[in-house]
Amino acid sequence: MMTRTTPERPLDLGELFPGVDAFARTATRLHPRPGDPDVGRSHVGGTLLWPADEPWPVCAGPHAVRQETPIAPDLVARMQAGDWAAMQQLAREVPGFAGTMTTDQGSVAIGSVTVSEPTPSPMVAVAQLHAVDVADLRCPDDADLLQVLWCPNQHRNGDYAGPAVQLRWRTASGVTNVLPAPPPPTVAGDYLPRPCVLHPEQVIEYPWWQELPAELGQRIRRWDDSRQLGEETYFSVSQAPGWKVGGYANWEVSDLRPMDCPTCRQRMDLLLTISSSESDAGSWLPVEESHLQPSWAGPEWRAVNEPTGITVGRRGSLRIFACFKCPATPYRLDLQ
Repeated sequence: MMTRTTPERPLDLGELFPGVDAFARTATRLHPRPGDPDVGRSHVGGTLLWPADEPWPVCAGPHAVRQETPIAPDLVARMQAGDWAAMQQLAREVPGFAGTMTTDQGSVAIGSVTVSEPTPSPMVAVAQLHAVDVADLRCPDDADLLQVLWCPNQHRNGDYAGPAVQLRWRTASGVTNVLPAPPPPTVAGDYLPRPCVLHPEQVIEYPWWQELPAELGQRIRRWDDSRQLGEETYFSVSQAPGWKVGGYANWEVSDLRPMDCPTCRQRMDLLLTISSSESDAGSWLPVEESHLQPSWAGPEWRAVNEPTGITVGRRGSLRIFACFKCPATPYRLDLQ
């Protein structure tokens, strides 16, 4: 199996910002790539090491189902003329309005309606991670295996809008009678991962500037603001993109959101990041794939940059935070 190697970082952050090395932390880049994963190995989107006598989790919703509503020609003309009131009218009239798009049949408004299913739909296997394969995977004391499942449909819960996630912690050696195949979802949404094998690699990360002591964080922020377009920044080299375990979260969209445990109110750890893309040809592109040129139409590039076929949010990342101090390992989700 080919390894994946992150290039040497183009900036020495410890030298540029004395004191920041004290906050360095390891993360494991998973480097998923399309393949045929073995049920007993770590993978994305493959068959889980699931006990045959254990019920498979299901989801009854409610689901936020995407709808496309044709836009009347006169309203399209007003929008094309820059009439902002036309867009405001759509926002009032279309439930769950999220924008517009042009199709072969004309312009449509994108919205969503909330639907409860008559029969709960089986959830989908997202990832299986063995602690022996993934150096930064923390597990509860009685486990060495993490399994991630979700409902592949949109769910809304406060500020969160994405798939409903469930975690299963296991001792891998305790699963002897394995379920041959999971039941397929009866309500299949947009979040259906492509089966991928993994190429774990441990890297060093540094915190988002707002998680550092105030003086150091402000110094980093000012330095980044002084950089020219195209130059590497603390932001661009301090945290790995793509699917990863451990490390630090990026808070570019929302600014820092303290992810505290709902039970003990202590800060939770970043467990897993599920990302829409791997590197976008930046300085994190693995050495072994550095010969590839970005091409949205090229299957080889797509297999490297969007291997799992999953897009979360607006090409963002879903982060799972967990508390290992509390029983049952509570967890929280953040998508941005």
